[in-house]
Amino acid sequence: MKIWIKYAAGILIGILFALVAPSETPSFVETIDIITSMVVQFGRYSLYPLLFFSFAVAVYELRESKSLFRLGAITAGVISISSIFLAVIGLFAVLARNPSRIPIFVEATGEIEKIGVANSLLQLFPSSAFEALANGAFILPLCIFAGFAGAGATVDKNTSKPAMTMFDSLSRISYAVMTFFVDILSVGMIALGVNWMIQYRSMLASRVYWDFILLLLVCLFAVGLVLYPLILRLVCGKINPYRVLYAGIAPVIAAFFSGDATMTLPVLLRHANESMGVRRRVTSVTLPLFSVFARGGTALTVIISFVVILKSYSSLGIAAADMLWILIAATILSFFLGRFSSGGAYIALAALCSLYGRGLESGYLILKPAAFFIGSVAAALDALTAITGSYIIAKKTDVLHHRDLRFYI
Repeated sequence: MKIWIKYAAGILIGILFALVAPSETPSFVETIDIITSMVVQFGRYSLYPLLFFSFAVAVYELRESKSLFRLGAITAGVISISSIFLAVIGLFAVLARNPSRIPIFVEATGEIEKIGVANSLLQLFPSSAFEALANGAFILPLCIFAGFAGAGATVDKNTSKPAMTMFDSLSRISYAVMTFFVDILSVGMIALGVNWMIQYRSMLASRVYWDFILLLLVCLFAVGLVLYPLILRLVCGKINPYRVLYAGIAPVIAAFFSGDATMTLPVLLRHANESMGVRRRVTSVTLPLFSVFARGGTALTVIISFVVILKSYSSLGIAAADMLWILIAATILSFFLGRFSSGGAYIALAALCSLYGRGLESGYLILKPAAFFIGSVAAALDALTAITGSYIIAKKTDVLHHRDLRFYI
């Protein structure tokens, strides 16, 4: 059975269970929340060993073939262009649709984690490189450590050959372990479906977010079913772009209902390799970088959310200078969300409100009941960007092996 079918079945069972379960009982909600956290951690569990060994081997092989710089430049270009593109789409969509204003209500500010740019930069190079192996949420320090290990191995090939052989073997073993966890995650989708539906029903109870929800969903489907297929056709030539998007169904499901980029990454790695046929030495580098930096979907949802907040507080129009500021600020903030595997969109929204000022420092609170949904759409768009971007990069670097649709996992 295809993985996406198993994931969809698990989500459907969870949603149906949530509709009949005592979702208003605090103990039930708390239990589901704990189980959901365990499922997310289970999904992340196998990633770090695979990421470290595979990234190091990939850098070694790419440096050997003198294609590391080219791959890095193309990846950086795709990430930058996709982030700007999605941010522009978000701004255009919210200005064109003009969703209903959301009533302003008073709520305690509460604690919300800050982006902490300085803290993120300090974590890139901890006091000991081995500390990078212990951070289960921020994968960039691990990638840097693995990258240095792979690059260093090319200095003395005779000495490093046994080590790279061992790394390659451990990478393959870690991949085999990861495939098991990706398969078993279908059972955990039941808990994710229950938890998501409980939050969704709670959000709908206020009856003020309908237009906002609809706009986010329209953007998700428009990007996934229209814009990205069009881009794939224009950039990659005469291909069927929906074959690529078909390979992304399972990652999108995992991303949408978990809202967690790190948990989604193993699902992305497996489908890029086994469904699309992209070589592992490419996906082992590109997909982690997409997971950390390619948060254009997050920028899109943050821009839509911020404009909705702005229009809820004021009936005046938005000046062109403010539109440009929102676009640039949201895009830049999206590049610094790598250490937040989940909840990054709402954190970025709070940061944007704080930077804008003018009485909107706490404006993000009116969207607090919808924070999980903002995160769901952002994570799904980011997963779509990762699978689409990896295919484009593989096509341009000629490391793509065509697979028939019947062999997709």
